[in-house]
Amino acid sequence: MALLSALDDVGELQIPDDAPALEEAALGPPLPRPGKIVAVGLNYKGHAEEQNAEIPTEPVLFAKFPSALVGPRDDIVIPAGREQVDWEVELVFAIGRSGKHIAESDAWSHVAGFTVGQDISDREEQFRGLKQFTMAKSFDSYAPTGPVLATLDEFDDPADLAVSCTLSGELVQDSRTSDLIFTIPEIVAYTSNMCTLEAGDLFFTGTPGGVGVFRDPPRFLGDGDIVETEIEGIGSMRNACRVGR
Repeated sequence: MALLSALDDVGELQIPDDAPALEEAALGPPLPRPGKIVAVGLNYKGHAEEQNAEIPTEPVLFAKFPSALVGPRDDIVIPAGREQVDWEVELVFAIGRSGKHIAESDAWSHVAGFTVGQDISDREEQFRGLKQFTMAKSFDSYAPTGPVLATLDEFDDPADLAVSCTLSGELVQDSRTSDLIFTIPEIVAYTSNMCTLEAGDLFFTGTPGGVGVFRDPPRFLGDGDIVETEIEGIGSMRNACRVGR
């Protein structure tokens, strides 16, 4: 059964009034075992502007390992000695119907829904040598997602959602997905021309301006910091940073 059909079935379940409240602290990532995670770099105009970068003419893609996934209340574990770990609020979408060579006009029908994501990034690793994006963004716990996977019918306009990130009480990112350089249909069509998209695959769509590495002076995550990430119509995550193994 396609993921979209399964989600429709869940939506028809009747929840009794006396059902116990869901304990958010126990939630894991909504899709814990995707076949692949594709991420889009430099995909907000504001993010390009803050680093004086040219607007890309094609999506810049890299991978995140599924083993980096954690839930919406789990710790972000920073290995000892890593001092340039950064935050990136991102809208994440899941593929619900497999396909290849998907047309932009048909792309939304392949999207199961949205969740909130953090593309935690080790800048020291990312910018060394040949710019190793994948490993810099794939440390264990560097991909919090949650709290739910919201289907597209939950949104008046799925192409224009408020996104924000607060670091230990300070608002550091505040934008809307309408600032995306490449839209979700464009991302789906572009990527599916290279590889088959399978039900359950996740896409991190890019981050807006306000990340730590391009601040003056730069600012990075440290032990005890609290990263709160919110996207309109989906919900929020609250992840504490912890230094250690």
